[in-house]
Amino acid sequence: MSTTSSLYAEIWRNNQWEPIPEAKWSKGKRVPVCYLSLGTPYELYAALVGYYHNSLSYYHWHTEKIVPVLEPRGLPEDMNVIYKDYFKNNRMGIEHHFTWFMVQEIIDYDWDRKFPPCKGYVNHQYASLFSSLAPFPDDLPDDEPIYMTKKDNTTEVSWVESYREYVGCVDYFIQELLKLGNPREIRILFWLH
Repeated sequence: MSTTSSLYAEIWRNNQWEPIPEAKWSKGKRVPVCYLSLGTPYELYAALVGYYHNSLSYYHWHTEKIVPVLEPRGLPEDMNVIYKDYFKNNRMGIEHHFTWFMVQEIIDYDWDRKFPPCKGYVNHQYASLFSSLAPFPDDLPDDEPIYMTKKDNTTEVSWVESYREYVGCVDYFIQELLKLGNPREIRILFWLH
């Protein structure tokens, strides 16, 4: 079963947090509107809240755990009344890694931080594509495996990778968050389910 995420946003306005986009009426109640559905970008989840899924290639190649933007810190005590009522009455689906971020915290995170070199084994003919000081080569054929242990006709290779390269979608994610407004005034409520 895959893990998905939900993300709601608030803006600091009139000395209080207000939901964005505006909450909608449903069955006589105001309910929040989820701003952005991320799908299942496990690498982003690892960088945001330290979540690790068994399908991540991270386990195979990296020797250092990714340092998340923040460890989950739960619901903010001062969130807007609409969200407070909604989450109090609808705990279903808010299952784990619930946290909040200011958009500026996500922007300020060191996405260009490098992992220690990654190591693996590839067919001898592709070893020259790798360099211990360069990112993973784009020109390695997609169907060419990288092995964790030595096999016949393979050579050990290494490469470096930044958090930005590992996550892959962080620039898109930040651009979407910037559409909400001033990153110092926007807070994201985020959780996995």
